[in-house]
Amino acid sequence: MAIVYPMVALVGGLVSCVLLWPYGAAIALLSMPIAGSLLALAAAVLVYRRTADEAGTSHDRAGDRDPTRTLRTTESR
Repeated sequence: MAIVYPMVALVGGLVSCVLLWPYGAAIALLSMPIAGSLLALAAAVLVYRRTADEAGTSHDRAGDRDPTRTLRTTESR
């Protein structure tokens, strides 16, 4: 992730510069760090939400749904 966030910030800064260039070079250049930081923040929030959702639903619960495993643990001999 150490590579993703700076790349997202760079892309966001360049896109804002291109979009705001018709309003003047000073405005376009001054908006680059702000837009880049906001886009990096948005990417970080999306990554956090994605990992939080994956942590909430574990994919390793096949043993909990396996009826033969349940029978083996409840058998009394």
